Amino acid sequence: LTNSLRDVVKQRMREKGMECKCIRCREYGHRLREGWEIGEPQMVTTDYEASGSREIFLSLEDKQETIFGLLRMRIQTKPIAGLGEDSERNQALIRELHVYGPELALSQRNPKAAQHRGLGKALLKEAERIAAERFKAQWMVILSGVGAREYYRTEFGYHSQGDYIVKRLEPKI
Repeated sequence: LTNSLRDVVKQRMREKGMECKCIRCREYGHRLREGWEIGEPQMVTTDYEASGSREIFLSLEDKQETIFGLLRMRIQTKPIAGLGEDSERNQALIRELHVYGPELALSQRNPKAAQHRGLGKALLKEAERIAAERFKAQWMVILSGVGAREYYRTEFGYHSQGDYIVKRLEPKI
């Protein structure tokens, strides 16, 4: 087997004049490698109902729909297991925050990289704003990998609680 199923499907789509619009095919790093013209990212917000709750999908995209980064947030209608007595509070849960492109160490800089340009920070700040202003959430809860927890603590004022990173949101008046 010389090709992955993805390669076979993409080839057949090209033969039929179709372009794949899935997230993976639109990722910044993939498009950069393929020689696409890359524009400036703009915030795109999509919200929808899923499993009885509101989901907010934030992405940073250029005009060609290249995705530089994304964030998935759920406005909780039910308590989050593992938060103990605080599980009844009004919460928003960030299920995923990802910036695409070549992975860089925190000390590294690369002008062609999407990482370390403040894109993740912009996504997180917009999610906090939406949660507090539109949904009156009092707490932001992040399902975070162990390696990113210190970043949320030192850069954004979050603290650990159970399996999550949490922060009280201050409403803007």
